[in-house]
Amino acid sequence: MTEYVIGVDVGTTGTKAAVMGLDGKVIGKGYREYTLNEPKPNWVEVGAQFVLDITFDAVKDAVAESGVTPDAIKAISFSVNRSSFCLMDENLLPIDDKFYIWLDSRAESVMAEMNEKISPERRNEITGMPGYNIFAAAKYYWVMKNEPETYAKTKYFSTVESFILHGFGSDEFVVEISDGTVTGLMDVRTLDWSEELCAALGFDRSKFPKTCKPAEVVGTIKEAVAARTGLAVGTKIVAGSGDQQLSAMGAGVIKDGAASLTIGTFGLLAVGLAKPDFKALTGMMIPSSPVLGVFEVEGPQVSGATCYRWCRDTMCAAEVEEAAKTGIDPYILMEQNYIEKSKPGSNGVIFYAALFGSGYPTWDTNATGMFLGLRNTHTKADMVRSVMEGITLEARHILESMLAAGVQMDDVITLTGGASKSAGWCQIVADVFGVRIRTLDVPDASILGAAGLAAVGAGIFKDVGEVVEKMVRFDKVYEPIPANVAVYDKVFQVYKDAYYGLKSTDVFGQLAALRPEE
Repeated sequence: MTEYVIGVDVGTTGTKAAVMGLDGKVIGKGYREYTLNEPKPNWVEVGAQFVLDITFDAVKDAVAESGVTPDAIKAISFSVNRSSFCLMDENLLPIDDKFYIWLDSRAESVMAEMNEKISPERRNEITGMPGYNIFAAAKYYWVMKNEPETYAKTKYFSTVESFILHGFGSDEFVVEISDGTVTGLMDVRTLDWSEELCAALGFDRSKFPKTCKPAEVVGTIKEAVAARTGLAVGTKIVAGSGDQQLSAMGAGVIKDGAASLTIGTFGLLAVGLAKPDFKALTGMMIPSSPVLGVFEVEGPQVSGATCYRWCRDTMCAAEVEEAAKTGIDPYILMEQNYIEKSKPGSNGVIFYAALFGSGYPTWDTNATGMFLGLRNTHTKADMVRSVMEGITLEARHILESMLAAGVQMDDVITLTGGASKSAGWCQIVADVFGVRIRTLDVPDASILGAAGLAAVGAGIFKDVGEVVEKMVRFDKVYEPIPANVAVYDKVFQVYKDAYYGLKSTDVFGQLAALRPEE
């Protein structure tokens, strides 16, 4: 009997699942989208049980579409959005039934206090994570200080993956190590919860669960979950990793210098590095890869392609309506109706992609999105294209800063995420970066990475290297067009000058003061 595995990506705004053959080909897939809740300014949450139910549904859709016998699916593993978390009570139920999503920046109010107790530079050196408010460590500290009754009721701090593994039937409540390193709570030297951080910040170490390794079998599917998902009873539940680690793995980034760029809800440039200098690379994220002991140097975007989804929802209602009638992806319609009708540089319109603040290298919570250069002659096509370009320009700022810090990378970058499905966006990336860009046969690299770990856990493949060898296949290559590169070099300079000019006069801070509190 032919064997299959299933990879699941529990993302920030939706869950995708795919049944895959051992050659990396997708046999069946499912997708369910959800909306984040923002009960107060800068608070971003989503229902924990709701996400679990959505995940069950996406898996069931993938199994049904695949048409394969459930017994042939040997294992399931998960890619998850990182540094989001919930708090579990004594009955292993999520307190207030919510995830605190990584986009949430409520912890800005406690950052000064945290920094007095242990400096952000020292936290970065211990954990490989910048001392910034989006990471779980900061929001967990906020809960302890502002909601002591919630903290007191907490039995376990739970990553998204921990909660999903538990919901699918893990034998113990566990946190997978490589995903855990992105919380800002783990010591990259020991790959365990940081005793120094707990002591400095006053965290109760007993509230942090036992750890497990990527690709470790943590349980099997039981009858109730089998009924919800279409999986067979006894299917192996395998610990996965964070979405960006698995996206990089699914793009073949498992050696020094290999690089991938993900443009999705969370954008990120990742470079493989076996022995990073954590102290020297301050400001970058340096989590463990699914190969424990090998790390990734990551430059993250906070807003990423969330900006393009915002553009869809606020500016392209006609395309959304047409998509509902025709079944054509609204992003395809947006590309046809707008992207292709403007030109490189969007006729002088520049969009600064910071709807949720900015990530590396500026790490600015108060930074905002903005359109620059608008004139009465500009069209919606110019504005929509500028959003796509603005997201890419922010990624170039990351690239430029990483290179300046001494990170070495290959001369070709593998593009993953939603942007890689758009030929127009792929060319924009090649032109903005001025380097060759290649895509994957399976654009959702994080799902492929999760499926690969499922295969390792099931004993089908021996390690991650064999997963990459057997399952990862490259597709198209995009060469930069010199004339476009010249245009974007000029645009990029304006993009940076606009941010630093407004930053120097505290315009972002003044705008933040104008926002309503409720």
